[in-house]
Amino acid sequence: MTLDKCPRCDNSDDIESIEINWIQCGPCHQWFHNHCLNITLSEVDSIKEYHCPDCIDNLGPTIYKRKSTRSKKRIDYLALDSGEALRELRVHPHIEIFKNYSNSVPIENSIYVVNHKKDCDKDGLITDETILKIIERTALKCPILIPQVNETGNNNCKTRDYYSMGMKFPYGLTVSEVTRQIGEDTPVEVMDVLTQNNLHNWNLGKWRDYYNKPNLDRDRIRNVISLEVSGTDFGEKIELPKFVRDNDIVQSLWNSPRFSNLMTKNKNFINRPKVSKYVLMSVKDSFTDFHIDFGGTSVYYTVLRGKKSFLMYPPTKANLKAYQEWCLKSNQNSEWFGSFIKKLKTNEFDESERFYMNNGLKIDVNPGDLLILPSGWIHAVYTAEDSLVIGGNFLTTLNLPTHLKIYEIESNIKVPEKYKFPGFITIIWLIGYHCMESQDIQKLSDSNIRSMLSLDNFYNTQLSLLDGSSSSTKVADSKKISKLSKIIKSAIPNTVIGDTHEFAKDFHDWLHTNTDRVLKMSNGYDETEKENQENKHSPSSFNPKKRKIKQEVD
Repeated sequence: MTLDKCPRCDNSDDIESIEINWIQCGPCHQWFHNHCLNITLSEVDSIKEYHCPDCIDNLGPTIYKRKSTRSKKRIDYLALDSGEALRELRVHPHIEIFKNYSNSVPIENSIYVVNHKKDCDKDGLITDETILKIIERTALKCPILIPQVNETGNNNCKTRDYYSMGMKFPYGLTVSEVTRQIGEDTPVEVMDVLTQNNLHNWNLGKWRDYYNKPNLDRDRIRNVISLEVSGTDFGEKIELPKFVRDNDIVQSLWNSPRFSNLMTKNKNFINRPKVSKYVLMSVKDSFTDFHIDFGGTSVYYTVLRGKKSFLMYPPTKANLKAYQEWCLKSNQNSEWFGSFIKKLKTNEFDESERFYMNNGLKIDVNPGDLLILPSGWIHAVYTAEDSLVIGGNFLTTLNLPTHLKIYEIESNIKVPEKYKFPGFITIIWLIGYHCMESQDIQKLSDSNIRSMLSLDNFYNTQLSLLDGSSSSTKVADSKKISKLSKIIKSAIPNTVIGDTHEFAKDFHDWLHTNTDRVLKMSNGYDETEKENQENKHSPSSFNPKKRKIKQEVD
């Protein structure tokens, strides 16, 4: 019998589906799997010397430690083995900084908190139209919090009776129920919180068993944030909020009968991105370090169980530059992103971007709350207690300039294709085609004109890369340019838009039909922003003090 093989294992084929931990018998030095002995991790911590069944007869039972009132820190030896600093096994080093962060101004002055007294309609209700109007007024640049809008099954959370909104989320949902409905053999990507790396060979059954353990019996802190359920029976039980359905570019494309049929019939079928229905399952003390959602997508996020906290920074030029620098650091995981942000004084904020007037803010999201996170915001997320969340991502025409800026940053920091918005380049070309075919340029709003200009510039940059003549890529290596060119060429939906160069020219000509307005937009003029400055709108009160213009923003 070998000492490094558990003699109690009945079936070694099942090991991959079980969380493996070991304990050694003190007298005979034989190693055993904890689960084979039915010993939990919390019990292991209380053992001074373990005695296996064979040794008990001669040496007596297992010896336990003297109980202490002091909590013992468990060390992450995997981190030590890889050369990282000494740290606790169950606490991410940034959590303490996160918890200690406090907002410099009341949260109502930094985000839009939906309030029945000021936002209800003539019937005293908060409706889908209410939220759509708020999104229009804020240009979806300001986080929007809708308190206690969902019935969750939590006795402490009762939906306010003044909400009348067309969205639906499963009532009383648990991780066990998610597993039962989707299937315990369904593969799931699990994140190790301390390393922020993804783990493989996990399925929902294994995750359910881990999640349902007592907190002290979890060997490490793990998190599930990428389980997308569109196209499943479970996913059909989720009805997206109307503000998502009305603003999501992907929804608009695939819900257009003519356009949808065109894409379905062409021989190179374009798959619809599935990013709108995620189930997030996080145990206590989970932490997701600062990031921007792929493609700078906006996010809807509703907590069904537990509690989440967000710490976020707006996508100003300075903040995005700092974010890119932080992402390229070799020791990024041990660097606190907030230390890269230059704090601005009140008179240094840019009046023209009133929703970015903060040095970061923290938002708590409680059961039943729904958060709308705008495009491009840099954010970290902390889980104060075991949580279950449903959320999703969506691209909007309104925020196309930010989407394209974040795509550029993703390329600069070499984000793997797997973690980018699915088919992003394809979708961006389809947007221009769809707009040109279905919309009158004369009737577009100023903000939409600005978005179309960003598309025009993007198409020109892509053409330069295809032609090998781009001076804006900042990539000296011709092999890298060649690789980029191949990626772009394979992604452009020529079976829909036709010849790339001809389409780009047609789009440019269509956009410049109204030359005066386009020139004004090109020079940074925006009637909407002019009106906003005159009205001095703030996120909640729509009435901030006038501030000096200094900071450049995206």
